[in-house]
Amino acid sequence: MAEADAGRASSAGMTRAGGRARWTEVAAYLGLTVVVVNLLGIPMITGLIPADLLNAVVPVLQYTPFIVALIMFRVLRPGRFRDVFAVRRAGVLRWGSIGVGIIAAVAAAELIFALATGTAQLAPVGQIVGLLPILVLVFAMQSVFAIGEEFGWRGWLVDRAAHWGFWRLSLIFVPVWMIWHLPVLGTLADQTVGEKVIYFLGMGAWAPLLFALRLRSGSVWPPVLAHGAINSVRVYLLQSVPLRPVDHLAAELLGWVLLIAVAAWLMRPSVRATIPELAPADPMRAA
Repeated sequence: MAEADAGRASSAGMTRAGGRARWTEVAAYLGLTVVVVNLLGIPMITGLIPADLLNAVVPVLQYTPFIVALIMFRVLRPGRFRDVFAVRRAGVLRWGSIGVGIIAAVAAAELIFALATGTAQLAPVGQIVGLLPILVLVFAMQSVFAIGEEFGWRGWLVDRAAHWGFWRLSLIFVPVWMIWHLPVLGTLADQTVGEKVIYFLGMGAWAPLLFALRLRSGSVWPPVLAHGAINSVRVYLLQSVPLRPVDHLAAELLGWVLLIAVAAWLMRPSVRATIPELAPADPMRAA
């Protein structure tokens, strides 16, 4: 009993009563995650890892947000794992389908825009259809890889900091997510500076949507599936369906606008008012 009291006292400076984190806890989590992934990613950034091994290393790095969150979970003991990481299954089928559907629809809109403006041409039908079985496998694989990020970002982080507000949390998180992705530069060696900038800026549009799916569903699984779709369904529609990848700025801008608009609609004020996690923290309950 004394040990339990000591444990609670040791975390009182970082955590609010009622499972709501102080800014110090959130800063510690984000900072540790960024430092760990970039230290582990130095061999990727500097080219020390052979190119044919990069695809095996990236999924390992994707689990750093979850690993750091697990360590903090063990130290702070804020509640049950299933609650803190939002692994509940209710609504997963509905909101998972909505999330994957949004990813596919936005990518399709970008593709149609590129075709209409003459900046892209469709690949042969046989090639498009022939890749569908592979797409299913890649989607399943990428969803497994996405667990590492989503259990950290949309599981632990949302549970601890949702009371900051949807847009505030999203805006604070975007630059952190960009920095966290720096090791990915090792896999983008053959891309131009402009293409790399577009890749990183795109995260500013993805983050609000993934947060919205987590908050609307109350579960981390819809963001997991949507994240898996970003790295599979979206890639298929924009890189395998056209003869050449659709990666010019105009199409990307269209996608960003659509993603932010969808996130804003999903998290419109009337909806945000019904989500208990978004309620501001009560300073009278601070630990």
